[in-house]
Amino acid sequence: MAIPAIVWGIIEVTAAAITAYEMYDLGKTLYEDIDKYSRNLEQAKEELRKKIQSIKEEIGQNIDENMERGFLAAMTEQDRGLQSETTKQAKGRTGTGSPDIITAIKQPIPFRKVIGMVCEKADKTPALGLRRKKGVTIKDLPKAKQKILLELLALSAEELAGINDIDNFIVVRLKQLVANFIFEFMDEMLSWKSPLKAEVCFGPRPKFDDPKLAGATRLQRAGTALNPFYPAPYRQRGSFSADLAIPDYRKDPLKKDNLFAVIEIKFPGDRIENKQFENYKELAIATAKLKTSAASLPRTNGKKGVTTGCRLALFRYPEDIAVEQKDSSGSKRSKRKTK
Repeated sequence: MAIPAIVWGIIEVTAAAITAYEMYDLGKTLYEDIDKYSRNLEQAKEELRKKIQSIKEEIGQNIDENMERGFLAAMTEQDRGLQSETTKQAKGRTGTGSPDIITAIKQPIPFRKVIGMVCEKADKTPALGLRRKKGVTIKDLPKAKQKILLELLALSAEELAGINDIDNFIVVRLKQLVANFIFEFMDEMLSWKSPLKAEVCFGPRPKFDDPKLAGATRLQRAGTALNPFYPAPYRQRGSFSADLAIPDYRKDPLKKDNLFAVIEIKFPGDRIENKQFENYKELAIATAKLKTSAASLPRTNGKKGVTTGCRLALFRYPEDIAVEQKDSSGSKRSKRKTK
């Protein structure tokens, strides 16, 4: 199956989003220029809007729901060829011995290359410039700077209690925040119809209420003045947010019955906990029941119902990035620059 235009388009959008993101250098200017933060963010978005217009027009504008489901399924199968041996064997990092986690690591997913591109940028973010002075830790920072960090990451002092290595915890969260911002850039530039949605918040079990929306396909955000993006709109105990989610059809709202995959992203130093994947598994079961009900049991394969409500994947950066493959087709599209 030929690679659909949407794949090339999303890769180009990602490259443009990363370029635009670099304009405002989150972290490097975090302390001295915090007042410029929102303004620089808008400047970055405006620059991306200019670059993306021509790309936007060709990204599957005429793809209908059935075609998109077919593309996603085909890309998922092709992903087996993009996995590294480390991914296929699910080796490395502590906390990965659970059968559910091993399955999640091996799970093929579409857009592996795109996710890797974003994580690479996030991993190199200047936010790590926090440690400008050798030996200075986050706990050594003045209270005002600590407050900025907590607000930016939507954290409270209580949430930090019990964390042994606060420095490492905050650095990992900053990387995740950068990745989220880039995915959010892409979604906004595509009129909120990107196939990659960051920080998708579901209500608590057993209902797992659908993500709240702020438009037809735009996810609702309920953050602070400093960071309006990150915090989740559901606050009940047991609610959770998926780092990344892919809808079955990106032109419809992302709900349980329109959920193709949930992807958890882990940078080096981040904890991998089975409880998190148990939540995702329950969500997938609830989704399968919903989809079976919508399709009606007799119409499903072997009358066994929809067995895959959504795919659950764990993407560890850098172990699980796409393996580069040689293009033997000579396709002109494959030679397009992604600047």
